[in-house]
Amino acid sequence: MTPDPTRTRATAAGLALALACAGCGGSGDSAEATSPPAGTTAAAQSPAASPSFPKAADGTKASACRDGKCEILVTKRTKIPLDRRFGLETLSFAPTDLTWRYTYPNGGSGSMKFLEPPYTGSVAGPTAEQGLSLRVVASDGSKAVISLAPGN
Repeated sequence: MTPDPTRTRATAAGLALALACAGCGGSGDSAEATSPPAGTTAAAQSPAASPSFPKAADGTKASACRDGKCEILVTKRTKIPLDRRFGLETLSFAPTDLTWRYTYPNGGSGSMKFLEPPYTGSVAGPTAEQGLSLRVVASDGSKAVISLAPGN
């Protein structure tokens, strides 16, 4: 009996595919990232690991912002204590809506949201001796790294 050449090729192709896929999937222990196959779009791939989130110089310590110079990580609405020279009683930020809220020492309040990159702006209360520059360094909707710096 003579082997069927079409069947032999199909079996060989199936075996080659099985061997090629032997390294696919698995336990996920590999630290190496793999490139998508040629012609595969990002939408067709399984979710990839997100790029690393920047590290905040002052960690999560909102108290580091009192002098108006800090970089902190926030994961929920965070109240930020400030020196009175900025003319604000309180300042807070929430990563979920990227909104800054503030109150003035003599009453009144306000809020602002920077709608497009580079997500920077400034604020000063009516009694301010110095303004305050605000910046959203990075955000993913559940956390953000924010930066404050004394302005003019």
